[in-house]
Amino acid sequence: MHTHRKILYWLAFSDGLALLALVFVAVPVKYVLDLPIGVRLLGPLHGALFLSLAATTLSALGRGILRPGLAALLLGGALLPLGAFFADHQLRQAYPELRH
Repeated sequence: MHTHRKILYWLAFSDGLALLALVFVAVPVKYVLDLPIGVRLLGPLHGALFLSLAATTLSALGRGILRPGLAALLLGGALLPLGAFFADHQLRQAYPELRH
């Protein structure tokens, strides 16, 4: 149970970082400097992390490891550039064993 939550925590955190890098670094570099390589690399990485986060969240929800409200917050937060970090914070508050 704890392992599933830790994986969920790290997926949410990684997805948040990838989305921030994509939105605030790769996309501006693509349009300002005409260098699309960042978007080509970070786009699929973020997509894979998001799909992994969604699958892990739904799995945890189905197993009763995660509350429905927190699962919705994780999935919704993953769609906003800073939302993943808020959801990640809420996850750590709900499950103290995840705190560093």
